[in-house]
Amino acid sequence: MTGGLNRSILAGRLTADPVVRYTKKELAVTHFCLAINRVGSDNAEFINCVAWGGLAKVCGEFLKKGRLVAVEGRLQVRGYKDKKGQKKTSTEVVVDNMQMLDSKFYNAASKADATLVEV
Repeated sequence: MTGGLNRSILAGRLTADPVVRYTKKELAVTHFCLAINRVGSDNAEFINCVAWGGLAKVCGEFLKKGRLVAVEGRLQVRGYKDKKGQKKTSTEVVVDNMQMLDSKFYNAASKADATLVEV
C-alpha cells in the first residue's frame, strides 16, 4: 500500500489566545482554534490546531485572539474517553508551518528589515 496525502492549508482568526503547555520532557505544545468564515455565509468553521517544539513557543508568544494567521499541517483524528467514560474523537491540524497575516505584523517586520538594511 502506498502512502496517502494528508495536508491542510487554512487561514483564519484566532478565537482565543493560544494555550502553551509543556510535556514531562519539557517539549512545548500549543493549542489554539481558528475561526474560518465560509464564503457567501455569515457562518464559520472552528478548527482546532496544535503546534509542537519551537513553533509552539513562537505561536504562544506572538499569536493573540483575533489575529489573522495561515497554518499548514496534517489532519489528526484522536480517540479518547471523557470524564464520564464516553468515547469521543477530536480532529485537529498538527501545524508545521505558520504565517502571521495581520498588517500590524508586516509593518513591524518591515521596520525591522529597514533597520537591518541601514546597519
